[in-house]
Amino acid sequence: MKDPEIPPQTTSARASTSAGLAVHSVAGSDLVLVAGELDLDNAQALYCALRGALDRSVKELTVDLRGVGFCDCSGLSALLRLRHRALVQGKTISIQGPCPAVERLLAMTHTRPLFTTTRDCSGSLPTRALRRSA
Repeated sequence: MKDPEIPPQTTSARASTSAGLAVHSVAGSDLVLVAGELDLDNAQALYCALRGALDRSVKELTVDLRGVGFCDCSGLSALLRLRHRALVQGKTISIQGPCPAVERLLAMTHTRPLFTTTRDCSGSLPTRALRRSA
């Protein structure tokens, strides 16, 4: 059954939603779009959604954070737990388009080198579907 809020050409499924958080896997790729706030209330939902996407990926999972406006240590912890799981599976995690708040958190905690980060998001899909459903 198709989700009327998410165009079928944009995403394969709504992986998880929680108050203030939307996570969508993009059809045919190892890209996950995240929108909302990554905080204590949403960290576990984020981890569970990304873990599923990671388990389905072949060698790398790209997490597009352009739609994220806030991330606290709980959100970072979820990303670090995901990275650990990826290492166990022989995979990598790439963070695409982190907002200044996420970039600052990665820099302050010296965790930026643990992820491949990309500021330019011109090659990824738009997040309009995320904004409507969040």
